[in-house]
Amino acid sequence: MSLVYLGPSGTFTHQAAAVLRPALAGSATPTASAAEALAAVVAGTATHAVVPIDNSVNGVVVPTLDGLLVRPELTIAESVVLPISFDAFSRDPGVEAHVAVSHPHALAQCREWIASRGLATREASSTAAACRDLGPGEIGIGARICGTLYDLHTVAEAIEDNAAAYTQFALVSAGDLPAHGGGGSGDEGLLVSLDPETNVPGLLRRLLGVLEDRGVNMTNLVTRPVPARPGIFVFLLFLAGSFTPEDFEEMRAEWAHLGATARALGRISPLAELAGR
Repeated sequence: MSLVYLGPSGTFTHQAAAVLRPALAGSATPTASAAEALAAVVAGTATHAVVPIDNSVNGVVVPTLDGLLVRPELTIAESVVLPISFDAFSRDPGVEAHVAVSHPHALAQCREWIASRGLATREASSTAAACRDLGPGEIGIGARICGTLYDLHTVAEAIEDNAAAYTQFALVSAGDLPAHGGGGSGDEGLLVSLDPETNVPGLLRRLLGVLEDRGVNMTNLVTRPVPARPGIFVFLLFLAGSFTPEDFEEMRAEWAHLGATARALGRISPLAELAGR
């Protein structure tokens, strides 16, 4: 078995990988993007990928969702939620800082600290990449482990605006929906995609009626465009509850009757529920 994760070393995804598969974390391989991590599982060069999927401050991680939508071979087996805290680092504390560098989500979660110091911002592919590639006059914002990994000076700790920020990470593998969750903290919910044949008035209401009739609570609804079919959107439903493969097959048949193709992207509990545990 082998594991890849959204890198480089020191990302919060790296930490999540160690929680979800501690036995594989020591030999885990970082990738440059969520798409690259997912592609490694499809290609068979890795058995598992860990990628971020949702954040309590900035919402869903769109590249991960898009990557799952175009790779029907993949399924979320488990998920885990981690508290997110950011430290600020510099390469040379003797040089006056003028710009803060990090992933867009991190910059958004540290707006007040950045603004209070009059810093401009520059986006990086990840928090760890920002810290790894830090130049003179730059402040890197990332996980605390980045200071040690990249030999940086800590300027400030816990600079996030919201101390109750969480990110949910998914463990993705190839195969069908597991009969039961793998024992992680996020195996009781279900993430479902609905791909409608056409866009007609009232369609979404009818599709969601399948959930209402079954007493299923939906905690989030995300729409993503279908590039090859202008005007058509895939609906991503985050569902709370415990579902067997048989439960999903029954719902899939009802959705098909209403004109939409359903796919279970995997087992993932609501972010708010897990963050409160």
